[in-house]
Amino acid sequence: MANYLAQFQSIKSSCDRLIIAVEDVSDLWPSVKDGFEERLPLKKALLSNKTRNSVYVENLPAEFILTTDSRLRSRFPQELSVFWFREPYATIVLVTCEDLDEFKTIVKPRLKLIVQNDEREWFIVFVSKAHPGNDQATKMSKRIYARLEVDFNTKKRERCCKLDLHGPDANFWEDLDSKIVESIRNTLDRRVQFL
Repeated sequence: MANYLAQFQSIKSSCDRLIIAVEDVSDLWPSVKDGFEERLPLKKALLSNKTRNSVYVENLPAEFILTTDSRLRSRFPQELSVFWFREPYATIVLVTCEDLDEFKTIVKPRLKLIVQNDEREWFIVFVSKAHPGNDQATKMSKRIYARLEVDFNTKKRERCCKLDLHGPDANFWEDLDSKIVESIRNTLDRRVQFL
């Protein structure tokens, strides 16, 4: 009983924030967590209501939660309908890779498996660890990211963005915010149909 009460209190205390799941394929979350969380609450989000009218939200409270977190994994099937609003509104897949062969044989198949089995909105953040002074590593990082874009972007939607660990630029943070809000908007559009 105490376990259920603790779980309920955890859910209740964070009901005022949208959940953004983080699938950390390459153990990157500790390195990027602070930068991501500094973006919260999301600013100037344009969403849609049930009648498909645009709704402008100045500050949209959200929370990043790893997909391994017990708050996302410990639900019983009967709880899903009760706590549907606590389901993630987006999944960010964090990945890095420094070798093209490794990307083709290990990383790409793993990413395909993740996104095919995830009915939620998702996008991939490729984290480049290449130091700006290392031309060879920088070129390889660009080649791998280009492959990632070819494999996962579509004509209708860009599903990838790139974070340079040694020098993130403002464009990345704008792109990240835009992709998160787009995912939230798409999830809300889908969910309000069932209300």
